[in-house]
Amino acid sequence: MATISAAAKEIIEKRGLKEKDVIGVVDGCGDDKIYNKESKLFIAKKEIGELTVYAVFNEAGEVQTAYSHKMKILDIVLEGETDSGWVYCKNNQPLKNGHTNLTYMGATRSGPSLTEPVSGESWFEEYLSVGALTAAEGLFQQKRA
Repeated sequence: MATISAAAKEIIEKRGLKEKDVIGVVDGCGDDKIYNKESKLFIAKKEIGELTVYAVFNEAGEVQTAYSHKMKILDIVLEGETDSGWVYCKNNQPLKNGHTNLTYMGATRSGPSLTEPVSGESWFEEYLSVGALTAAEGLFQQKRA
C-alpha cells in the first residue's frame, strides 16, 4: 500500500485533493505508470470524476507530490523527436516530448506533454498542470460565466 510523505500531504491539501484518491492512483495503477531512471520516480494518473489525478511516487511507493487538472486528455497531435527520459512501464516504450489535445468546457487545445505513441497515452507534468492548465481552466470558466 502506498504512503504519503509529510511534504506531499501539505501539497495535496493545498491543491484540494483527497489523500485516499492519491493513494488509490498509486495502488491501482499496476504497470500503467511511467518511470524516470534518473530521478527514480514514477508518475501514475487516474480519472476521478471530472479530474485527472496524478501521483508522483518513489520505488518504495511513497508519494512525493500529487496534482490534477480538469481538462480531458484526447489524442496525441505531435509525437515529438526528443526522448523525455521517461519510460511507459506497461510496454517499456520511451516517452517523447510531444503535444496532446485536451478539451474543457467545449474548447479543445493542444499542450506540451509526455507522449507514448505506440499506446497513444499522454501524461502532463506537474509544472504544466499547476501552471498553464490551471490558468486555462480558469479562463474558460470566466468566459462561460
